[in-house]
Amino acid sequence: MVYTFLFVMAIIIGYKLITNYQVISDSLANLLNILSPFITGFIFAYLLNGAQKRLENLLLKTQISFITKHSRGISVLILYLIIFYLFFLVLNYVVPLIINNLIDLLGLLPQFYNYLMDLITRLEYEGVFESLNLEEFLQNLTSDFSPENLLQQWTQALTSLGVITRSLSSFVLNCFLTLIISVYALVFKDGILSFIDKLGQKTLSENIYISSKKWLSATHTIFYKFISSRFLDACVIGILASVILYALYVPFALTLGILTGICNMIPYFGSIFASIVITIITFFSADFQLALTALISLLILQQIDGNIIGPRIMGGALDLNPIIIIISITVGGAYFGVLGMFLAVPIAAILKIITMNWLDDFEETES
Repeated sequence: MVYTFLFVMAIIIGYKLITNYQVISDSLANLLNILSPFITGFIFAYLLNGAQKRLENLLLKTQISFITKHSRGISVLILYLIIFYLFFLVLNYVVPLIINNLIDLLGLLPQFYNYLMDLITRLEYEGVFESLNLEEFLQNLTSDFSPENLLQQWTQALTSLGVITRSLSSFVLNCFLTLIISVYALVFKDGILSFIDKLGQKTLSENIYISSKKWLSATHTIFYKFISSRFLDACVIGILASVILYALYVPFALTLGILTGICNMIPYFGSIFASIVITIITFFSADFQLALTALISLLILQQIDGNIIGPRIMGGALDLNPIIIIISITVGGAYFGVLGMFLAVPIAAILKIITMNWLDDFEETES
C-alpha cells in the first residue's frame, strides 16, 4: 500500500513539474539571480585559496605571537590589498593605453572595409560570385547601418537609460556582496569545510562518503592545478608577446599582447586565433612584411611555450593525449561557448581518471 501511494505521488509530482515547466524554470532563474553574488563570492574565494594559504604559511613562520595568532585574517587582508593595488594600477596605466589602442584600431575599419569591397569587386568581375546574389547581400548589409536605423538605435538606448542605470546599481551592489562573501569564506573556510564534511558523513553511506571524498579531492587537485597554471602561463605569454611586438614596432603592441595572453588560456585554438588576428591587424595597420615577421615571431613563441614554458608550469599534471584535448575543446565550445572551451580540458582529465579507476576496479573484480 505504501509503495502504491509513493508511486502515485511520484506520477502526480512529475505531471505537475511537466505542465508547470515554465513557471518552475522562471522561479529557478530568479533564485539563481538572487544567489549569484553568494555563488560568485565562493568561487572567487576558491580561486584565491591557494595564494591565501601561501601568505598564511609565511606569516606563521614569523614567530611573532600576534601575527601567528591572527595569521588567517592578516593573510586575507594582505591578499585583498594586493589585489586592489594591482586593480588600480591596471585601471590607471594599462586601461587608458588599451582604450587609445582600440580607438586607433577602430579608425582602421574604413580602410579594412574599402579593401574588402575592392576584393569583392575584383572577385565579382572575375565571375567568382556569379552564382551568388551579391548585390542583394550588400544592400541588406548596408541597410542595417543606415542613418535611420542608427538614429532609432540611439533613441532606444537613450530611452532605456533608466534601465541601464538600475542595472549598473545592481551590478555594483552584487560586486560588493561578492567581495564580502569571498572574505568571509576565506576567513571561516575551516568551519565551512568541517560542516560539509560532517553533513556528508551523516547523510551518505560509508562507501559513498569515502569514494565521494576521494573524487572531490582529485577533482580539486586537477582543476586548481589547471586554473592556476594556465593563468600563470597566460600572464607570462602575454608579457613576452607584448615585449616582442613592441620590439618589432607593431602597432597596438600592448593590446595585442594582452589579447595573446587571454587567448592562451584556451589550449591549442586560443594561440592560433590570436596569431591570425594579430597578423591581420598588423597587415592593415603597417605592411605585409611586418605582419609576416610578427606571425613568425608569435609562432616561435608558441613553440617555446608548448615545449618549455608550458610543461614546466603545468608539470604534466593533466597527462592528456592531444587528440582528447582537441575533441574536448571542440565539444565544450560547441555547447558552452568560450567558457566550455576553457573548462573542457580539466573536465576531460577528471573523466579520464574516473574511467581509468573504474576499469582498474573492474579488472580487480574480474580477477
